[in-house]
Amino acid sequence: MIKILKIALLLLFVNSILISCSGDAKKKSNVNFLPPLQIEINTAIKGDPELTAIVKSSEKAINEFSNNIEQLLVDGKDILKDDFNIEEATLMEKLKAGKLLVEFGTNSTQMLVTMEKFNTYIEERQKTGDFNENQIEALKEIGESIQNRMDAINKKYEHYFEK
Repeated sequence: MIKILKIALLLLFVNSILISCSGDAKKKSNVNFLPPLQIEINTAIKGDPELTAIVKSSEKAINEFSNNIEQLLVDGKDILKDDFNIEEATLMEKLKAGKLLVEFGTNSTQMLVTMEKFNTYIEERQKTGDFNENQIEALKEIGESIQNRMDAINKKYEHYFEK
């Protein structure tokens, strides 16, 4: 039993390394995925290169997160169903579940870090009073774009778990 567990952990580790090394191959969007989100940078904030870079970084992160969710749902059809029981799963099913969990965790963490940078930057600028009304409105539009993407994912997959 210990030997099987060691082999499973080794395979999971090797798989994680392969995923991280070959990330670009899988990141190409499936034609059935939502189209990439493109955040229009309002002229009110275009003059701030740091904020513009953060917005572009957020755009990239949300697109990768969106693709990751959709790929997870495609790859995990058999594992994400209601009647899947991890205790009764085969070794390969458990490895697949572990792989999907690692992939999702990695991409989710990346998005959360990027969004935290965005929020921290805005909070710091608000404390110093460096934003005018036009910039605040432009930032709200960016937030709405991101929320709209999350809503689109929810809508697209709202019946995913129904039989």
